[in-house]
Amino acid sequence: MFDVQTGGKGLMKYFILFLLTIFIACSDENTTSSGKDNYEEVENGLISQSLEHDGQTRRYLTYVPDGNNESNPFPVLFNFHGGSGNASAQIYTADFRPIADTAKFILVYPEGLYGDWNMSLPGDSDSKNSTDDYGFIEKMIVQLSNSYAVDEKRIYAVGFSNGGGMAHGLAVAQSSRFAAIASMAGNLYKNVANNSNPSPTSILTIHGTLDGSRPYYDESLLAGYYYNIENMHSYWVDKNQCNETPTESTFFSSGSIIHQTFENCSDGHSIEHYKVMNGGHYWLSFFQNNIPTNQIIWNFLSRFDINGKIN
Repeated sequence: MFDVQTGGKGLMKYFILFLLTIFIACSDENTTSSGKDNYEEVENGLISQSLEHDGQTRRYLTYVPDGNNESNPFPVLFNFHGGSGNASAQIYTADFRPIADTAKFILVYPEGLYGDWNMSLPGDSDSKNSTDDYGFIEKMIVQLSNSYAVDEKRIYAVGFSNGGGMAHGLAVAQSSRFAAIASMAGNLYKNVANNSNPSPTSILTIHGTLDGSRPYYDESLLAGYYYNIENMHSYWVDKNQCNETPTESTFFSSGSIIHQTFENCSDGHSIEHYKVMNGGHYWLSFFQNNIPTNQIIWNFLSRFDINGKIN
């Protein structure tokens, strides 16, 4: 006869363990549910996180200052590396951690698949890259929102070179998500611009006049696929309904720099540009009124939320 007091308890114990194992296995299938399920702490407060997208494990680094909670949600700044780069290198190229500590925002360094970012839209016959980076970025936002307290009205992007082009692509194709962007030595890809209808978005651009990789003047430098700086600004001025002629001021910081501002944009948005005379293709570091480049970028971005200028 079956012994309820001994064999029954043993069977029940194994049955419960079996059910628990099934529950845990099912819970692990959704890798976007919480970034904290897929993270590893690395040096200097950085966290390596991952998610699955289009059959690929995509990775990114985050830096979250103290004080983030539901009663104190933080803005988010995505910082995109250049072509053939990676997230770790971009940290040291454009390290915004000291600013994040004082301004209290979540800093994210995503990693492009095979070192590049694809800002083209599906069906773009001019592009040989089929990676869905817009989908990856949207999944990152969802995962970050599940893991931390995020102010979704204040999501920003900055990028260098190919990463600057990705920032422009986000302002065009995901303008409902991104409040403002900044590009360093980056250009707007014509195909995504001409096949999108973005809402007004604040734009800051910094570009050297001797950039040999991303054209300041000559659009033929990249086979005509990207707008030069003047035409890129014309596009954004039109989308933001700004004054067509900018105000200008010149200052000196290891050379001459012209600061242009296109004023009276829709909803208090702004288009600003730093024309670095004789600057090349690198992260351009300078000071304006004793304020360094990275702080200039954050000061610009943080003036806006998804609805325009913050009062």
